[in-house]
Amino acid sequence: MKGKDYAKRILTTVLIVLVVTAAVSAAVDKNIFTDLYTTVSKPFQQTTQAVTPDPAMQRSKEDLLRENSELHEEVNDLVSRVIDYDDIKKENEVLRKYYGIKDDHPDYKIAVATVIRRDPNDDFYGFTIDKGSRDDVKKGDPVINDGGLVGWVSEVSVTTSRVTTLLSPEAKVGAMDQKTHDSGIATGSTHFCDEGELILSVISADNKIKADDIVITTGVGGVYPAGIVVGKVTKLDYNEYDTTPYAVIKPYTDLRTISDVVVITSFEGQGIIEEADTSSDKASSDSSTASKN
Repeated sequence: MKGKDYAKRILTTVLIVLVVTAAVSAAVDKNIFTDLYTTVSKPFQQTTQAVTPDPAMQRSKEDLLRENSELHEEVNDLVSRVIDYDDIKKENEVLRKYYGIKDDHPDYKIAVATVIRRDPNDDFYGFTIDKGSRDDVKKGDPVINDGGLVGWVSEVSVTTSRVTTLLSPEAKVGAMDQKTHDSGIATGSTHFCDEGELILSVISADNKIKADDIVITTGVGGVYPAGIVVGKVTKLDYNEYDTTPYAVIKPYTDLRTISDVVVITSFEGQGIIEEADTSSDKASSDSSTASKN
């Protein structure tokens, strides 16, 4: 009897273990399946969400074209503003560069100009600037920069002017050694122009000019203001044909590559010599007429 009870207990225990095992297995299998489904399907769900168009973002072709046109206009406006800003910035920098000229010479009326063109056929490095008669620029006006005398205005139009530099043999500028006061004529030379140099000729044989002396304008003739720097003496030499002395002058600015200048449109004493000569001629004529009477 006892043997039968024992056998029943064992059978009951085995059945309970089998039922529990089956239940756990079913629960585990369900979780694994669920996790596997979630893992596999999640990327597809995300992709579907990504490619599904948002109704609020859908636009017609006309809307897109209009927006594209507006963007182009904005870009062009920004580019224009950048260009204007660069031009204004450059102009302000040039004005600041030459601001001291007005401080030192309040009688000067000036026009700040930019070199816009160079003539490749000009052996003496003449150039065209962006200022003309509408800016009060006149033929014969002196042209300078922060390094000294550059040349003069040789041709004028309404909006532009041509400048002939001191490197040209046409230049005839009354000048003198600032230290020794030896005077002469500053003029260009075919022999020295390619080096960016000019000469001081018509100087006395007993001059005291030396290398590194500074040469300035005398103001004689009323064409150029007095005291403008022409350049620095590099050497004193003699003409090989007549042994007359001359000084070689190196401007403080390379006139061959200059980019901005100032035109002096008016200054105290401008043209005063010509006016004096005219008055003298008139007085002489009046005197001659009186003697005849």
